[in-house]
Parts: sequence; structure tokens; C-alpha cells
Amino acid sequence: MVFDVIVVGAGPAGAYTSYNLAKENLNVLLIEEESLPRYKSCGGAISLKAKKYLADIDLTNIIEDKITNITFDYNLQPAIEIDFSKPFVYLVMRDKFDNLLVNKAKEAGAKVISNSKVLSITKNDRLEVTTKDNLFKSNYLIGADGVNSLIAKELGLKTNMNHAIGFEKEIKVSTPQLANQRSRIKLDYGAIPKGYGWIFPKQDHLSVGIASYKQGLNLKEKLTNYLNKEKIFIQEELNAKGHLLPVWQSEKTLNTNQGLLVGDAARLVDPLSGEGIFYALKSGQLASKAIIDNLEKNKSLNHYTTLVNQEIILEFKKAKLLSQFFFLAPKQIHKFLTSNQWLLEEFLKVIYGLKNYDELYNYFISEISFLKHITNK
Repeated sequence: MVFDVIVVGAGPAGAYTSYNLAKENLNVLLIEEESLPRYKSCGGAISLKAKKYLADIDLTNIIEDKITNITFDYNLQPAIEIDFSKPFVYLVMRDKFDNLLVNKAKEAGAKVISNSKVLSITKNDRLEVTTKDNLFKSNYLIGADGVNSLIAKELGLKTNMNHAIGFEKEIKVSTPQLANQRSRIKLDYGAIPKGYGWIFPKQDHLSVGIASYKQGLNLKEKLTNYLNKEKIFIQEELNAKGHLLPVWQSEKTLNTNQGLLVGDAARLVDPLSGEGIFYALKSGQLASKAIIDNLEKNKSLNHYTTLVNQEIILEFKKAKLLSQFFFLAPKQIHKFLTSNQWLLEEFLKVIYGLKNYDELYNYFISEISFLKHITNK
């Protein structure tokens, strides 16, 4: 079977790209290795800026909670709480969210095959995609197959870089504990070296987890310690899973003359906040644009890497600098932010799309007293 575009991986990046291309009347095949829907270890946070990409998709039935409060914590230091009059983050379970996007792609005309593992790619006039059951051909191939992307490897775009590592649990807690977490998320950057812990409320349980840039840590033990500190008592453990976080580190080529990488396969995870869903959607939109421009205007697919560099990587460069600065002395920075809460509020404006990291970075380096505070730690 021959398609205009084959997309491998039915996470947010792959499903959203398929949806956009199918809306443009392209013949799209979306291949997913696992059976759908499937559980994914993820906090499931959809920021306001991510939600804007989903304006024509009704999320009502899959939203687990609407967040109007965020708490920043560092061990036993005084916590910083920020309240909002309206939700600034929406929480979902990834199995439901991803499946919704897949169904929208189907409705737009994409063909979806699940429980089908891609085994190899052969590059001829058309790209040949071999699965365990079939051989498919296409003019374009999009790798949306996550952190250990086979497509990146097959296209010669894989790079050897370190990953952050996360471990998450979905847990049932008592009704009072769940009610206490309702509409609020908590981030604790004292829970683990060079990382943070989180508590995200879902409809009937909590998503709790921990992630770090530092290698060799016992994340299960660190998460247990974090939950004990927070006095979170597990009544039932629904899921527990470790995962790699392909946090952006440096510029790389994200395309060939027939293939593109999006989302986690392109390592498009925010180096400071760890946000991935927004960049999955954004890269999916840019990939769709690049393919349409190639078809209609004969513009090189190299334009895709250029677009990503302009619209995402410039931001990531400043986010990475802020991340390195932050993890140098998180306790001292937390103390400073306790009396300079406006800087955290500016950070949150980046998360919901009113500011950018360049502006936030300039705010931070302009705070001479802040720099002195860190220097004199």
C-alpha cells in the first residue's frame, strides 16, 4: 500500500501531525506499536499555550482536573503558593488524550494501524516501511516514536545524548487527601538532586513522580522518601513505571529529504519545566507545514529544522541556561524567590504563553541582588 505520509508513533506528536496532514487531504498512515489506548507514564499537563493548538478539539470529557493553584517547595523551606482566578493547566491521562487525538486523525481521513511494530526502513524512490505484518510505501516519513526512536536511527538522525530519568506512580489515596490536592499541583525541587518531584491530581487518584538529570540515583527510593515527606499514604498502586525524558541539549538536524522527527523523537522537551506536550503539538504543526510547503511550493524539507530552530530551539537555549543556573543552587534560589515571587509569576507566564524564555532570562540576569545572593551561598 502506498501513502503520501507515514507517521510512526501515535503519541501527541504523531497523532496531531496525522490529524493536520489528513485535514489537508493527504493520504496518511499512522502506525502505533502498542494496542490503543495504552498507558503512558506522564504527568499529563496541558498548558494554556498547548490548549490553543487544540482549539478545534473538544477536551471536555478527558480533563481530569483544572489547575488554579501551584505550590513550589524545597524540602522544609517555606513553600511558595500562587493562585489563579482561572485554570492555567489542564490535567489528562495520556491514554485518553492520545486516543482522542488518534480518533480525530481518523475522522480527518488518516488510516490508523495499532499493535504493529516497525522493523525497518528502506530508502528508494519512496520510503519502504516494513512492519511485522506488512510493507508500506510513502513519499514522506515522520518519526514520532519517542525517546528511543527507531525512525531517527533508520534515517541517520539519531544522536547519542544523555537523558533525564523519571519514575512515576498512579496511586489511590484517601478521599480527604485527594480533595486536599484538588485543583492544585505541587513541584518540589528538593526531592531529588538536579531534579524535582511532583504531585498532580487526577479525577480519582494522584499522579506522583520524580525526575532528575543526575545518573545513578535510586528513583524508586527517592519517590518513596518524597511521598513519606509529603505524608501521602498509598491505598492502592495503579501503575508504576520509569521513563526516559529526552530533554533538549543542543541543536541537531531533524530532517532528511524525505523524513522528519517530531516530539520526543526530536528531543523536544523543555530543559527547565520538563514540558513535552506543547512541543509535541508545536513540532507536529511545523512538520505538517514543512510537508505542505514542500508539495505546494517545492520548498526543501530542511525548512523544517530551520522552523524548529527559530520557533522552539531559541527558547530552549535560554531555558537550558536557566535550568543550569537553577540546579546550581536550588535551595538558595528558592529562598530568593520566596521574597521575589514575581519572578515565579513571570515563569508561569511563559508556561501559559504570555511571555517567552528570552524575557524571563533577561529578568533573572538583571536581578543583581539575586546574583549576589547565589554567589554568597
